[in-house]
Amino acid sequence: MKQRKGPGRIVVLILLTLSLAVITSPGRAEYPERPVTLLVGFAPGGSLDLSARALAASAEKILGQPVIIENKTGGTGTVALASLLSQKPNGYTLCATPSSVLIRVSQIQRVPFRPLASFRPVIGYAAPQLGIAVRDDAPWKNLRDLIDEAGKAPAKIRYATTGVGSTTHAAVEEIAARAGVQMIHVPYKGSNEAMTALLGRHVEFASLTSEFVPAVRAGQLRLLATMGEERSPTFREVPTMKESGYDFVTDAVYGIVAPAGLPPGIAEKLEQAFTKAAEDRRYLETIGKMDLVPTRYDSKKFDLFLRTNWKTINRHLVGSGLIREAATRPE
Repeated sequence: MKQRKGPGRIVVLILLTLSLAVITSPGRAEYPERPVTLLVGFAPGGSLDLSARALAASAEKILGQPVIIENKTGGTGTVALASLLSQKPNGYTLCATPSSVLIRVSQIQRVPFRPLASFRPVIGYAAPQLGIAVRDDAPWKNLRDLIDEAGKAPAKIRYATTGVGSTTHAAVEEIAARAGVQMIHVPYKGSNEAMTALLGRHVEFASLTSEFVPAVRAGQLRLLATMGEERSPTFREVPTMKESGYDFVTDAVYGIVAPAGLPPGIAEKLEQAFTKAAEDRRYLETIGKMDLVPTRYDSKKFDLFLRTNWKTINRHLVGSGLIREAATRPE
């Protein structure tokens, strides 16, 4: 004889079914449950690309999911950032970018995003060494020699950079504006390409990120000036741009950003994972070999860095006559 199910037993069964449905609901799965894509706005093989790959390799061990690098070059790094905004703010697509793309490039050229409002900073993790270099057989022994030559031959000196509006471009524009000389800008998608153009004699000099270090050590290039507040720890004998008479200091910090609107819980998990990844021994060894300087900006400090430097750069660009006003509204 079958037992009849009483009302109480039916209620218990319903509650158990609902509980199991909640536990197994895909919407409540713990982040991340699939691979994370990290966009990089510059060409493969450059210091941003390689440092992002090293950081991603450490972060994926912590997150428990692959972190896949996807290079989206163009627009001096702005194409990758614009692409990021076409993605849902769910933590599955992030972007590695130099801070200068957000706070300098966007002031010189109009971009399809609000640099200080469209993104949520995750961390700032490294800083490149930047410098102006010529071939070792070039006649110019210092920055003054090069600028004097540019003054004698207007629009004859060609120079390569990592893109229009980049920090490397802005440094030369600062020199040209203050010295009153004209030079021909040849932008490339990354520092390696710019350096190849210099070594191949397609340009007379180049404004580069840390990729120049091995070539200088090998005697292929001569470093005329660096862009730090202080002299490079690698090349103590080379003066800074400030020491050479030009009021310019790099504002480039490599960082990770997500779309604005990222849920707080996911943002916190990403910040913790990438912060821990940036402390990993293998990661530090890798960027050390690349002559990058480790930096430590949490999300709040990185956001403050961007906002503070936006104002400083704006005053500098307007004061030097390079722009009348920022091409893009920050917020």
